[in-house]
Amino acid sequence: MQTIDKVKSAGLAKFTSLVYLYTGLGIAFWMISAQAIANNQAFSMAIFQGMAQHRIISMILMIGIPIAFISLCGYFATRSYFLTFISYLAFLFTLSFIGVPIFYIYSARSIIQMLSLTSVVFVVSAAIGFFTKKDLMKWNRTLMIGIISIIAIEAINLLIFRSTPLMMLVSAAIVILFLFYIAFDSQNIKRIYQSNSTSSSLGAIALLASVTLVMDFINVFLSLLQLFGDNN
Repeated sequence: MQTIDKVKSAGLAKFTSLVYLYTGLGIAFWMISAQAIANNQAFSMAIFQGMAQHRIISMILMIGIPIAFISLCGYFATRSYFLTFISYLAFLFTLSFIGVPIFYIYSARSIIQMLSLTSVVFVVSAAIGFFTKKDLMKWNRTLMIGIISIIAIEAINLLIFRSTPLMMLVSAAIVILFLFYIAFDSQNIKRIYQSNSTSSSLGAIALLASVTLVMDFINVFLSLLQLFGDNN
């Protein structure tokens, strides 16, 4: 019995390490992609102009396309590691477009400072979520209501009010909400492993598990930049 428990613990530790490794590499790829697009001023400016002229369509595409690639990750996770990996990279690349403006708005120093701060709070929240004995699944409905409410308020503000104070309040709410999400998604790693511990596709499943953590990190990072970055 003890041997079985040790094997399970070792398997969970390996899977968890893989999820966080993919998360770190995914965030790095997202940043590099966003900076590469930003460095091509003609291309990025054309994108900004298109987004300004077609706000609603842009919002739908910026949400819909990454979700489509996440769905592909889920579809391929138990079928092909290679196709899961390609879908994962495509998800990160399409998501990187929302990071392009930060390289025009904020200084390199501010970006690095907020990256560091986000990394610290991410590690703390992830550790709390992973090691706590409390079942965080009951947060699921509350967190979902929170994210839907924030998306609705942000969309209304973007399309109608365009209020800077409201935008700052939304950014603060996003930071708080996604700190809870980091803890929730970190604990969920255990459930994912328990459901797939006998699967031969754990590498692909680890990629899929890292998707939510990457999005948690990016949301906290962008919101902290809006709150504390030295923007112009």
